[in-house]
Amino acid sequence: MAVSEAQDPSAESAMRQSRMLESARKHTELVDVCVREVEALIARLQPRLSPLLSTGLPTYVRTLQREHVLLRDLATELASPNIADEALKLQDRRLEASVNVTSRGVAQWERLKRSRRFVAVNQAFQGSSRDDRRSEVAKLDVAGREKQKMHRILKEQGRVEVDVVEGGREWIAVKTVQRDRLARQLTDCGWAWGEHEMGDRVDEDEWDDVPLAKFVKRLIAAARMNRHEYRFPKIRLILSSLSRADDEIDIFINQLAHIDPLVEVLLEYQEGSFMSTPPPPLDAALDNLVGDELEDLTPTLNLDHTILIDLISDLTHSSLEPQAWQAPSTSSQIEEENRHEGGLMARTLYPVLAGRRIVCTSEAAEHFHHVLKNVGTETERERGRLLVPWGDETRSMSTKDIRDRFQQLSIHHLPDDVQVPVETVPEPWDMPAISQAVSRGVLPRVALDVAEASAFKSSKLSIFIYGWAAGVATVTSNKEVRRQVRAWVKINARSEDDIGPLIWTLQVTRNLLAKNASPRPGWHVKGRESDDDDDDDE
Repeated sequence: MAVSEAQDPSAESAMRQSRMLESARKHTELVDVCVREVEALIARLQPRLSPLLSTGLPTYVRTLQREHVLLRDLATELASPNIADEALKLQDRRLEASVNVTSRGVAQWERLKRSRRFVAVNQAFQGSSRDDRRSEVAKLDVAGREKQKMHRILKEQGRVEVDVVEGGREWIAVKTVQRDRLARQLTDCGWAWGEHEMGDRVDEDEWDDVPLAKFVKRLIAAARMNRHEYRFPKIRLILSSLSRADDEIDIFINQLAHIDPLVEVLLEYQEGSFMSTPPPPLDAALDNLVGDELEDLTPTLNLDHTILIDLISDLTHSSLEPQAWQAPSTSSQIEEENRHEGGLMARTLYPVLAGRRIVCTSEAAEHFHHVLKNVGTETERERGRLLVPWGDETRSMSTKDIRDRFQQLSIHHLPDDVQVPVETVPEPWDMPAISQAVSRGVLPRVALDVAEASAFKSSKLSIFIYGWAAGVATVTSNKEVRRQVRAWVKINARSEDDIGPLIWTLQVTRNLLAKNASPRPGWHVKGRESDDDDDDDE
């Protein structure tokens, strides 16, 4: 009797090969589109973020490109006729592995396209502290190499990977879990089926050994150890294969959202609002991912010494050539200005200030003019008197006359929406004022501790304390000061929700030209505070 076509092994093999070929071609195209879109994001981020390695995007793209090559080669092989069964089985395993990697990578990009202000993809964080690991190892009664090995194992187990978005305020994590598996794990943990309702706080003993719960706890621990702007990042955990069913599994899931009252955990089912909302068109998605780096700035900006210097330096406003007598940093800044058509400092700083009220403290103003008197050139001193009115002559000038004269002293256009002159805050911000502000609740108690720990001189102290008390962003081109202040706030914090001042760092800076300077012994000729200390005399 003739064997029917449906039973013919060669026909089944041919159909299987055809399906595999279709899958290889389909996923090759998916990866190709995904790589092009991610490369478009990289091109948009390149001028702002250098190096891009910290974003994880180069590694992410290389992984996708490697799979693209594998899928393309598989498609070529599968297009050949009469492939032997053993060879076809091997190709099937290779295809399945590549499709899994590809599908995860493409899905990850689709999630990112729904997000804003991209920071990093697959960013690793440690979800266990050293003390916690030592405590766990101590329970095992091991020593020597076994002890070291257990430390490494626990450290690796505590590691979590997330995508960081919203400028650092949000982490996206994904977990693939099945409802029936969660039910079995809950049973193993001693979950009291039928005894709980949605909204109940269930004893952790009934669910804390479930792997998903352990994963969420690691995420929360990592968030606690990696604050963003003094706050714990929000965690968006996407349960990619789980649907809401209003059953006891959902009661368990609800427990995970309330593990730590200070770390917000958003649990997203596969049909949740985040996943069910289609990504915007590519151009809009890229705009959202790149975001606006000025979004965190407040309507009023508090300027420190470094920005005031940037705004009046001859290097910013004149066409210069490096000279042999100049400090290397000054020469390199002049060369940097010359490499950018229209200069760099003004084009970088003016958009930051545009449309905002600009202030400085009276202590900062006094110190600024003290520095210019000792180190500035004549034109820098005049710009300084115009920018921060000083002396009867400029204080009696109209705003229009001040702006007109400031424009005459610059080769760059002064935008109409950039406030010149700067407004000086009249009240002092010295230690007695700080103590009073703390007692009135204007500043948290930690502010006094930070003021004492920093040992900042009066002008520098007034700048950051005023910004803190007023709730306005302090703008600086000192790359170290933000790190220092954050460290002092962390060390001296009285509670988990103590929040320090918002400090926004400009990545470009300018020295004073100091052409006619007569520096005193020990004075830094560059005429400004260094990034490392407050070396200007008061």
